[in-house]
Amino acid sequence: MLTDEELLRIITLFVRDGVTQVRLTGGEPLLRRSLVDLVAGIAALEPRPKIAMTTNGVGLERVAIGLKAAGLDRVNVSLDTIDSETFTQLTRRDRLGDVEAGLKAASDAGLTPVKVNAVAMRGINDESVADVLAWCLERGYELRFIEQMPLDAQHAWDRTQMISADEIRERLSQRWELTPLPAAERGSAPAERFLVDGGPETVGIIASVSAPFCSACDRTRLTADGQVRNCLFARDESDLRTALRAGASDEEIADRWRAAVAPKL
Repeated sequence: MLTDEELLRIITLFVRDGVTQVRLTGGEPLLRRSLVDLVAGIAALEPRPKIAMTTNGVGLERVAIGLKAAGLDRVNVSLDTIDSETFTQLTRRDRLGDVEAGLKAASDAGLTPVKVNAVAMRGINDESVADVLAWCLERGYELRFIEQMPLDAQHAWDRTQMISADEIRERLSQRWELTPLPAAERGSAPAERFLVDGGPETVGIIASVSAPFCSACDRTRLTADGQVRNCLFARDESDLRTALRAGASDEEIADRWRAAVAPKL
């Protein structure tokens, strides 16, 4: 794994080349013991990028204030259900209460807008998508539904079992009036957003399978062990760690990074 110093060196080069937002994700970023220090290091860069984090929220309550003080701007919490029994079935841990506490702590700390990411799965939680939205609206969280993607290591994904974006929208529309926001407001963001009953509250739906947005994607990924990936589905990676630890200069590392992301330009 890259050390904090190595991560910061690479992120510094990214920012110098025009990256404006850094998202810490995983795996689970809260497992990194030095996370608060890493956030502070990123926040100290010039120009300062926006800093976001995607987490399962289980350990968020204890560090939300520290992360905000270090410079974290906002947080996304992955939460597919608000039913404790279904949550335990999906995660194999009875920790829904901890996630709820983490969400509240993030909101109280000012890590806003607090966003919730949910994946609807047929026969598991698809009948309760409207309940999840109602729960988020009541608490002031922004909900985004994501189509289930074929990323499982067991290769058990079956498109016929996927709840599509159209189906999610249809189920939500049975309870609320959803008004699409202008396409120009979306930009390169993956979610299509809708006003709920005229707003100001919104809900987002990410149709990553049924309506891919690859042509507008401006994101790239740096793995914890120093590989650059242009897409979650990419089969190839570009190795920065080897060059970094072999004594490469900043410009040499930056050239590798530019070559890696060139196909997206």
